[in-house]
Amino acid sequence: MKKIPGILKFNILSKLVVSFLLVVIPIYGISLYMNQSAEESLRSELSQSVVSRLHFYVSSIETEMQRLMKLNQALIFDDEFQKIRTIAHAMDDFTRAQTILSVKNKLDLLKTSSPYVEEVKVFIPSLGRGIFANSFDNHIPADELEILEQSPSKYGTPFTYWKGRLLLSEVYPEPIHKASLTIALGVELSGEQLQHSLEQLSNMKGAGASFVNLQQDWVVSDGKNDMVLPELRAFLEKPGFQDSKTGQGIVDVQGSRYLLTFEYSQLLDTYLTVYVPESELLGPLSKHRMLLWMLSIISLAVILLFSLWIYRLIHRPLRRLVISFRKVERGDMNVEIHHQNKDEFNYLYAQFNAMVHKLHLLIQEVYEERIRSQQSELKQLQSQINPHFLYNSLYILKGLVQMDDNRSAETLIEHLGEYFMFITRTGTEEISLEQEFAHSKAYTEIQDMRFFNRIEVEWAEIPEQYRSTQVPRLILQPIIENAYEHGLEEKLSGGKLSVSVLPDSDALRIIVEDNGDKLDEERLLLTREQLRTGKKNKESTGLFNVHRRLQIKYGESYGVSVARGASGGMRVELKLACKEEERHVQIADRG
Repeated sequence: MKKIPGILKFNILSKLVVSFLLVVIPIYGISLYMNQSAEESLRSELSQSVVSRLHFYVSSIETEMQRLMKLNQALIFDDEFQKIRTIAHAMDDFTRAQTILSVKNKLDLLKTSSPYVEEVKVFIPSLGRGIFANSFDNHIPADELEILEQSPSKYGTPFTYWKGRLLLSEVYPEPIHKASLTIALGVELSGEQLQHSLEQLSNMKGAGASFVNLQQDWVVSDGKNDMVLPELRAFLEKPGFQDSKTGQGIVDVQGSRYLLTFEYSQLLDTYLTVYVPESELLGPLSKHRMLLWMLSIISLAVILLFSLWIYRLIHRPLRRLVISFRKVERGDMNVEIHHQNKDEFNYLYAQFNAMVHKLHLLIQEVYEERIRSQQSELKQLQSQINPHFLYNSLYILKGLVQMDDNRSAETLIEHLGEYFMFITRTGTEEISLEQEFAHSKAYTEIQDMRFFNRIEVEWAEIPEQYRSTQVPRLILQPIIENAYEHGLEEKLSGGKLSVSVLPDSDALRIIVEDNGDKLDEERLLLTREQLRTGKKNKESTGLFNVHRRLQIKYGESYGVSVARGASGGMRVELKLACKEEERHVQIADRG
């Protein structure tokens, strides 16, 4: 029982919880509850009122547009329209004039049937002219005609927005049929009437209403407060609201907050929005807000004092601990920190010091073990190459002996002697690039005897500055051997193999390319996947071993890559670090 006061005295969590409760709850509890309750109640009532009006307006406008669309469809199939579409050329002048006048009267009837209609026009291809409800003009501009002749379902909405005008169009037959007798009926909606109807929705000071179509990128507003429109569009384009049919939210415009209410019309593929300044909605709560600001200022002063105390008690020790951790991340293992107070940080600092000491010992042990493992793996990979080539060489020699070609057999034995004298030198794991090329050239001379001069080998000159560059032993010959066995072995003539060096800004690249005709896309993709994952088979042993050795020496960004060459065969690229950039892989890179 005597230990309990000590625990409470030095327990930081207890101090934080008690201090926070004492400072925050008495000051903000009641005031926030009262203010927010009144605000939410008023906001809810006004929001419901706006939502109801908005829904009623959307229903009304959809009903009116549906009626206009049905009238459009009825007119397009009217007998007078069909006659003038199909047999106008067979009519005499008087009958044609009477029919045109009858069509014009019906267009005028459609126009006068709705206050939302500004103009109605129809284009008759057989006459090469248009008919208007408001005038006897018969010319429809080509660009407007192109819009009218589009299918109304192109945008998923009956509206087509063109040069600041809203059009309702109907086409018969559908333009997909490419009919020469297509008739296009267009109803232009009255922007002034739409604007006037939107004004009835936004009767508060600073409020506004608008139609927004995101797909066709057009807006029709009441013109009261258009500076809100960009923020309004950005709000509607948010992923969280694109699937919503109706909703509300807050938008900020030049420091002013607006309550946005929207409803989506499926028929028109258009949003109807109403935005009201928040100050107009929450004006009666201004006194309560002022009182809250006063309480906030007093609370802020208390919190600043409280924060200073917390900084000295918690933040400063934590910051010191974080800085020490960052030093350890950078490899500094000589960090040691101490704490004067006997609280949790005293324990943390002691454990941190012990951890760093143990980590230093473990890293040293792991690093040494990793170096030994890498060296062992490198020697194992090198040793895997020699038996493979030995088998092939003995088979070639066997063939020459069976053919009694003693001179060629003697030449082959001399080449083999030089070859194996080279690969059995174990004094060094690296040689110059020039020596590696010389060794590979000896190998190709042996293979030349095997293939009876059926394969031509082209050796590019090594740039002077790279002749003495140190590279791992036996990285080029396995690649050449792979080209012989899997690309050129079955070519009866015309086989070609090229070896070149391409210096780069950050690497040295050696290119081996053949013109074999056995490489298909499946094998190429399989070889790439094996090099990437490390899963090898007997056909990719040479490539994989060289790839693995280069990565052990230079790092994961180096190694072997394959592609289809210009001549259709395999193009193998060995990427090595330049001499000044050669490096051993660090533990962090290999983790």
